Amino acid sequence: MLGLVPYFAGLSEAELAAAHEAFHAKHMLAGSTLVNAGDPAESLMVIVSGRVKLVHDAPGGSEHLVDVLGPGDSFGALPLLGQAVNESRAEALTGGCLLVTSTAEFASLVTRFPSVAVAALEDVSGRLRAAHARLRAAASAPVETRLAGALLTLSQRFGEEVPEGRTLGAPLSQEDLAALTGSTLETVNRVLAGWRKRGWVKTGRRKLLITDPGALEGVAAAG
Repeated sequence: MLGLVPYFAGLSEAELAAAHEAFHAKHMLAGSTLVNAGDPAESLMVIVSGRVKLVHDAPGGSEHLVDVLGPGDSFGALPLLGQAVNESRAEALTGGCLLVTSTAEFASLVTRFPSVAVAALEDVSGRLRAAHARLRAAASAPVETRLAGALLTLSQRFGEEVPEGRTLGAPLSQEDLAALTGSTLETVNRVLAGWRKRGWVKTGRRKLLITDPGALEGVAAAG
């Protein structure tokens, strides 16, 4: 599993085995808070199984869903990159398993394997670029475009092909989708209702099936 994480992708099997010694397994329960915003940068967590959402609490009590993570993804602040505290809250969307290491142990891995340091920098810079792209889209693209793009991205990362279409692969509520796209629950409900009538999606409690990906691709491209 560590070999799937960008930080460790350049290590040999023997080096991965050595890196693995710095981690321990931890079970997570659906709905549990794994890290709170403002918590000290004390650990790095790698997802072995399950789904995790990263949430930023905005002024006024609203939430912004920063990202959804799955197996091979990692989260946690890294002091070696100037992150003294965690900026987002991490919540388990499903049950699963994590591999956890302390930031001190991770720093020792960086010293031992320079490629890990380079990969960590590339990963963080990539996430910043993605966050900036989402902010630009939220400021200019219509809600339909943002929602279609988010659903397609999630289904490509986590979903699977089924006879009726493609699953989303993450148990997100419509409140989550509103937070992810910088919209409101009422607007997301309205857009999804229209897509259901057209036969583009099917929805249930924390379930969404894309039955016409081509239609959503057209909506996403139109913005």
